[in-house]
Amino acid sequence: MEDAQENSVQRACTKAETISAKKYAKKFGQTVMVTNKFVTMMTDSLACALRVLKKRQKDLATWGKTEQAEFEQIMGVRGDKEIEHTYYICDMENTDTYHRPEVEKTSVYEFMKKSVDRMCYIMEQLHVDSNPVEVSQVDPCSNELGSVPDKRVYKYGNFVNRTFTNEYSAFVKRDATCICPPDKDKEQLEINIGYNFYSKKLMGADSKASTLCHEISHFYRVENKDEIWASEKNKKESRGPWGGVGTDDLPNDGDYKHAISEDGENIYIKYRKDLKESHSPDVFKNAYNFELYFELNDNECEITNK
Repeated sequence: MEDAQENSVQRACTKAETISAKKYAKKFGQTVMVTNKFVTMMTDSLACALRVLKKRQKDLATWGKTEQAEFEQIMGVRGDKEIEHTYYICDMENTDTYHRPEVEKTSVYEFMKKSVDRMCYIMEQLHVDSNPVEVSQVDPCSNELGSVPDKRVYKYGNFVNRTFTNEYSAFVKRDATCICPPDKDKEQLEINIGYNFYSKKLMGADSKASTLCHEISHFYRVENKDEIWASEKNKKESRGPWGGVGTDDLPNDGDYKHAISEDGENIYIKYRKDLKESHSPDVFKNAYNFELYFELNDNECEITNK
């Protein structure tokens, strides 16, 4: 870590940037979590998120009356309903090129089964490393780093420690899967963790485990331009495409500073409820609705061989 600090060069911040960063720090600033606590938190959270995904994988493979009824109760949409799902054709050889969207018609059940398979694959590749690596291309004068003395950000395996801000729980770059083939997930994918993640319980509603599932769902589902649906066998086994689901944080993706409406209600939670109650297929486009399927407690994740 000392070598990384010595080799990195930081630009001088302007007076306006310094003032802006101080204002941000006053509103959102926290003391960054130290290495050992962050590593322990993410190790436990990753293990629980994978347990949740494995349980849902088993439920979708079984798909009896009990599993179907639970799914409809959570999502508000039946598994046999037909929906449209957007994915992206990506050119791995020319990563700066435009990612062409495609639309696939499928049943809700097939969509969920393949989505959970892909999410499970990603989660299995993620890891936590106790040896931090400095994140490159971080602007030391950004508002977020206003409360960070050395103006540096570090990642531990796939997880970036941004617990110096309580503006959010976590975030990812959704198009990362367009330039990262599945065999590079362990090396290249990043999940940024904010301070609000720390305050969540490990499993259950609005938990660390469900939040990780929420974030993984954001990654675009993609296909290589030269290997579109590589084969019918690959298509059936969810190995042709990769990535996540491509969900958004609806209704105002990215505008988390205005999450509370004038009447004091969280607009994301209200919108999630409205989508479910109206039985809208947009529940599968919204990460807050998608997350509900993974809000399982420890005892609900016991997988039995029936």
